[in-house]
Amino acid sequence: MNESHPLEGATVHEGVEGWTIDGSSDDPGLLTAAAALLDLELPDPRFVDDSYLRWCYHKNPLGRAVQRHQQIPGVEGLELVAHYVNVPRRYRGPGGERSDGAWSLNAVVRSGHQRARHFARLGLEIYREGAERGWSFALGVTNAKSTGAVVKYMGWKLITPLPVKVVQPIGQGRSRRRMSHRWITDAWLDSDGFTDLAASVDRNPVEGWATDYTPDVLRWRLACPNTKYAVHTADDMVLITTRSSLGPIPACIVLKVFPLVSGRAVIDATPAIRSATRWHRAAFAVYAGFNGSVEVRGITPPMRLRPSPLNLVVRRLDPMIDDDSIVLDTFEFLDMDAY
Repeated sequence: MNESHPLEGATVHEGVEGWTIDGSSDDPGLLTAAAALLDLELPDPRFVDDSYLRWCYHKNPLGRAVQRHQQIPGVEGLELVAHYVNVPRRYRGPGGERSDGAWSLNAVVRSGHQRARHFARLGLEIYREGAERGWSFALGVTNAKSTGAVVKYMGWKLITPLPVKVVQPIGQGRSRRRMSHRWITDAWLDSDGFTDLAASVDRNPVEGWATDYTPDVLRWRLACPNTKYAVHTADDMVLITTRSSLGPIPACIVLKVFPLVSGRAVIDATPAIRSATRWHRAAFAVYAGFNGSVEVRGITPPMRLRPSPLNLVVRRLDPMIDDDSIVLDTFEFLDMDAY
């Protein structure tokens, strides 16, 4: 069976139908098939073609993603039935410590093939390869349905459901009169303006782990295809947002808050979020996550009004690390792949 597969490196596992491909091949058909499978099972505008996956898996300045694809013989040739990826990420911690790790995403199994447990098998292969690369731990976000399975069978630990705040565009508190707003374009990402901004953000001290946004990583993250971001700059902070909607109602989605103040003082981001919301002409803003240097004041929506909860989970890749020692300082929408 292995000899009949057109890609070098495809392997067969005893008792498992088809071939496992590690993703090191640049065969364009793999990402095309992965995008189609994701669009079928987890519909999203980003999966309209393979440009998002190519950006995410191949263009990360920290290196290429660890991928697994499971193919089986189909009626019209090879059929992709499972796909899973960890992309490299660097985390920064107290005292300027840095640690190489991963972000877990795009775990998908074709309907009708879930009982083959492809996800668990491919995941364990990925985690072993990540450990061989020297990665310390991986973070991921799961929905309520899958959290129990990844914790029970795949070695993940639940950190917390992501807290959510809804902020109205008008409210009490100091207004943000000195604040600039602009859409992020490819030209701006190549400009001196971005270079200056990237050199100033993500420099505040942290008391736990947080994504390390070096200028190269931030430029790559903000170049995500099929997504439009905005940047809002005040004297004491920078916001990254996007515009979305809840049905017909426009919403400002707060992806990241970068404090520009020195030290560990907690600053109130609510007035800046209100200013960004008005610039977007949105009815409200949504902030999900937490930031050790930032306070966001708003309404906590009841669970019945939220989509499936986003559960932040962690898995050690280095066996010498204690799960309980992986404490996060900051985790926001920009640190995941929802937008």
